[in-house]
Amino acid sequence: MSDATIDASELTAFGRRIAAAHAMSSAKVAQAVKKGAQNVKESIQEDVAGSGNAGIRKVQVAYELGSTGTTVYADVSPRDGGASDLANIAFFGTAKGGGTHDFYEAAETELPTLAEYVADAADDMLIGAIGL
Repeated sequence: MSDATIDASELTAFGRRIAAAHAMSSAKVAQAVKKGAQNVKESIQEDVAGSGNAGIRKVQVAYELGSTGTTVYADVSPRDGGASDLANIAFFGTAKGGGTHDFYEAAETELPTLAEYVADAADDMLIGAIGL
């Protein structure tokens, strides 16, 4: 048999540290996702603003933030109505052409930076949990 004993107060304190670290990291992840979505939106807006087509220059992009459980996400998409109805042509084209503007590429460019910020938040959570 083992003579090891565990003081329940130590486990309780550890649980509190984990909960506090999780709350802090969740906020940091949400901030990183919001900043990433804003950067993607601005990149897309800048791209379509340089279009040779006056209608496509008016395409507006927005984002919505959300969360499900421990998942934080951003949905970046063209707004509904008006000139934004031309977004499919601007980004994906038709049989006659178009599709010369970046959509997914803007998110791909932002992804490494977002991943770095999320990893930093996870590191901070672990450091906070173990009390370093």
